[in-house]
Amino acid sequence: MTEEASVRAFHEAGNEQGPLLGIYHFNARAIHALAPHGSTILDLGSGSGRFLAYLAHRRPDLRLIGLDLSREMIALGNEMLRAEGLSDRAELREGDMTTFADKFSSSPDLVTSIFSLHHLPTAAHLRACASEMGKIVRTPTGAAIWVFDHARPRREDTAIRFPEVFTPAASRAFKTDSSNSLQASWSFDELKEALRAGVGATMQGALARLLPLYQIHWHRGARTGGDTALWMAPADLPAQAATDSRDLAMLLKPVPGW
Repeated sequence: MTEEASVRAFHEAGNEQGPLLGIYHFNARAIHALAPHGSTILDLGSGSGRFLAYLAHRRPDLRLIGLDLSREMIALGNEMLRAEGLSDRAELREGDMTTFADKFSSSPDLVTSIFSLHHLPTAAHLRACASEMGKIVRTPTGAAIWVFDHARPRREDTAIRFPEVFTPAASRAFKTDSSNSLQASWSFDELKEALRAGVGATMQGALARLLPLYQIHWHRGARTGGDTALWMAPADLPAQAATDSRDLAMLLKPVPGW
């Protein structure tokens, strides 16, 4: 996403009343369960960093690095992180999710991907990304993996109708990008096979029941996470976001942290 309308639409969708907030809360809880105290997290395809900001507020002990190819997203996101007082432990960098494993002086403890792998244009790019994840997993940190993404629907009209039904109040730019993302997504089997080939058979996964348009995949690292004392629950999570996150947890069982 480089066009201003798309960048702004995606950024605003993750705000306090946006349609992505429940998804962000769901993912933050799952990542909390995988992230040991003081972890460094590498997030692939971070966009404008809205999710990283949300996770940073929930887990103040984490160091967060987001990679993205969109300079527009990176500039907007780093400005937001500074404004929220998070730039001392959260930053966005320009980087490619198919060549990242050797770009860091010390390996991250957890690699995450939220709504980003469907941006990879070919199966070869997906395999390259999974292979890079595997390299991080096999470092001395014994890193964990967390992936959340759409799952490609069988019918094209499902992708067209989905944003109208589930995010009716969202902007037209966001709805268009949401529909395009669904159509570009990997099937559950395609993503599962690529991740297991790159990371190993320890990868677990689930496709949402009843609404098979979301999928998760994860690998538990060498160190355990989920210390309840580290989690800073939001004091004012909107009711719709709370409902959305609980519904995702129910549809995608089993989920770390839920």
